[in-house]
Amino acid sequence: MADEKKGISEACMIDDLENLSVRELKGLLRDRGARISRTKRQLIERARGVINLKLTPRSEVINSDKEIAKQRNFEKFTTPLGEKLPKPDDVENKWIDSVDTVPAVSTSDLYNYLVLNRNRTFDRNAMKAKRQLKAKVFYEDKHVHSIKYCAIKDACSHCYVKCKVIPSLPTGTEKQKLDYATWVCLSKISGHVHSAGCTCSAGDGESCNHIAALLYALVDVTNRKKDGLHSSTSAPCK
Repeated sequence: MADEKKGISEACMIDDLENLSVRELKGLLRDRGARISRTKRQLIERARGVINLKLTPRSEVINSDKEIAKQRNFEKFTTPLGEKLPKPDDVENKWIDSVDTVPAVSTSDLYNYLVLNRNRTFDRNAMKAKRQLKAKVFYEDKHVHSIKYCAIKDACSHCYVKCKVIPSLPTGTEKQKLDYATWVCLSKISGHVHSAGCTCSAGDGESCNHIAALLYALVDVTNRKKDGLHSSTSAPCK
């Protein structure tokens, strides 16, 4: 029914384009990300085209993104059992340096989160962050350091793991070269990745290279614990 009403309104808009002013036509085109033509006739034809193509107004896209981001921000800090989680920055005194109690994380957990996970910030499509699968080199080149674990509460089903990640590109001065603060939220039982975040520009998308590098670090920690080896994350960063 909503689509039918939308079709009717768009048909009315097409019929009414001749009565719109040049300013109104330009506003309609800008709101749909279309180019602005010079003459009114060109503006009308282009406006008719964007309506026929059903291009969503930019204002509607922005509002939709805000609603999805708000909902995702709630989901990030709510476990599947309905437990409310504090944000990582709000549990400063509960972090420990040992990785011995970090849940086991497998390559399947990593792939399921980065590629198949549908809990993205701006839509409900699969994450499909296959490029981030190459971020293993960040961990292998020792960009990941200062890994810490937080159980939140003993009775809580999930926990946090955070770290610092050295930027891949050098900056002009040492003061500008701030390491990124990266975190993931894991199920204590299964190692399933519930949510993640990073202070880099792409961190809100929950699938940046730095988050992937931390997940590769946790996979390595898991494998080393299985083999009875000392975790490489305990060695000083180089």
